[in-house]
Formats: sequence, C-alpha cells, structure tokens
Amino acid sequence: MQVKRTTAKKTQVDIKNKMSSRNITGGNFLNKRNIIIALAVVLVLAILVLLKNQFIVVSVNGESINRLTLIRELEKQAGKKVLEGLVTNTLILQEAKKRNITITDNELNAEIKNIDENLKKRGQSLDQVLTLQGITIDKVKDQIKLNLIMKKLLSDKVSVSDKDVSDYIDKNSKLIPQGANPADTKNQVRQQLEQQKLQEKGEELIKSLQDKAKINYFIKL
Repeated sequence: MQVKRTTAKKTQVDIKNKMSSRNITGGNFLNKRNIIIALAVVLVLAILVLLKNQFIVVSVNGESINRLTLIRELEKQAGKKVLEGLVTNTLILQEAKKRNITITDNELNAEIKNIDENLKKRGQSLDQVLTLQGITIDKVKDQIKLNLIMKKLLSDKVSVSDKDVSDYIDKNSKLIPQGANPADTKNQVRQQLEQQKLQEKGEELIKSLQDKAKINYFIKL
C-alpha cells in the first residue's frame, strides 16, 4: 500500500512539473513574439522618418506638399513635350536598328572633341557650358549620338556642294566679319547648311516614321 501511495504522489508531482514547464515555455514564446512585434513597429517608424523627405517635398505653414503632387504638376507642364521627345527618339533608334546603322565610340568622341574645339575658339569649353546649363556629359552624348544617326539616315539627302557654299557666302558677304579666315568661313558655312538640311529632312523623316508607327498612349497629359 505504501508503494502505491508513493507512486501516486510521484505521478501527481510529474504532472505538475510538466504543466509548470508548459506555462514557462508558453510565456517565453509570448514574450519573444511581443519583442519581435515591438522591434518591427520601431523599425517601420524609423523607416517612415527616414523616408519622410522622399514623400514630402515642402511644408507651407504646416501643410505638406508631397512628391506625387509635384510629379503630377511637372507632367502637366512639360510631360507632353518630354513624352513626344521620347517617342521621337525611340522611332529614330528603331529605324537605325532596322537599317543596321550604329555609332562607334570613336565617332562619338571625335564629335565631342570637335564641339569642344569650336567652343574654345569662342573662349569657352564644353565643361563650362555643361555646368552653366546644368547638363551632364551623358545627356550630351545621347543627343550627339541621335544627331549622328540622323546624319547617317539622311546621308544621301543632306550633302552640301562647294557651289552651295560659294553661293551662300556671296549672298551673305555683309554678314561675314572682315579679316575672317576664308577656309574657316567655308567650313562654318558648310556645317550650317548641312545642319539646315538635316533639320528639314529630319522633320520629314520623323513625320514619315510617326505616320507608319503604331503608337498607343496609356497616359493622358
């Protein structure tokens, strides 16, 4: 009888110990979960504080103007023009790809060097002009690349003969500075006439590409 009582007491003690152990384990789990949730909340708040400037661009008498409002206004004012420019550039690049026309780094660098040298003759440099206008060299390279592509696309339509140059100089002799180097003058006139023809024929080409293209706008500006 004594053995049975001892066994029964031992069983009761084991059960109590197990229940106590479960309570302790469950409590630890709840504590850890609460700590994790608290840390997550703190982290989210910290991120929101850090990103405040990403959403709010200005505060006027306590009233905030967010970045989305600014972007929408910019889209209204210049969005249409910018979008049309992107469409035009895409059409030009697509046409160049279709005709296997490419621009090498040597061609691009040579054109940049030529622009820089012409600016230096006027007492400026390309870097100075970029700084004054707030334009990056990468942006200039993109524009130069497009111009070179257009020249190749229209190479058979923008040629300028020596007679064209001479005729222009004769008609505009009063506009040419006295003592100007004849060779430099002819070179400048040739470049000017080529640019005029390039612009004229370029507009015709772009109009033709737009008429043939399937352009779907998914935004109203």
